[in-house]
Amino acid sequence: EVVNHYPKEELEFIFRELGEIHEYKKMAQLICDARSNAPIVSAKALSKIAEKVGGKKSIHPSTLLFQAIRIEVNNELGVLTELLESIKNADFEQCVVAIISFHSLEDRIVKQTFKLWSQKCICPPEVMRCMCGNNNALGKLVTKKPIEATHAELKKNPRSRSAKLRVFEIKKSV
Repeated sequence: EVVNHYPKEELEFIFRELGEIHEYKKMAQLICDARSNAPIVSAKALSKIAEKVGGKKSIHPSTLLFQAIRIEVNNELGVLTELLESIKNADFEQCVVAIISFHSLEDRIVKQTFKLWSQKCICPPEVMRCMCGNNNALGKLVTKKPIEATHAELKKNPRSRSAKLRVFEIKKSV
């Protein structure tokens, strides 16, 4: 559906925002050109299109393309945001939230959410003095920086290279 029916502009958006593909316009154009002849029906055909665009030498050109499509189809960022919101609204007390992210988009959402949860003052920046009571923190960050796989772990499990664990301790309910 995404590959064969999304307009070029939508493909450009998901390739830029969800795949973080530098040549997103070229990628979208090549897909639109290819599908105008016949529908793209295999991952191999899509991968061959991605190879024409190229990319970083450390990862295959189709990796970010398939990531973008997967995130779009599964609404992964929306689901993660909903999960974090439901945790916040669940009135948990004295619990630990640990989330493993596998790409920068997920990690950014988790990092920013945990940072918001740890803020004591929620007054707008233009207010001269705190008016909120300075008691709004949901808890505290357990890990300021994400925990990543060690060299030993990477040797045993190379797929752990992109995993980042962030931990937040909820002290009180909202």
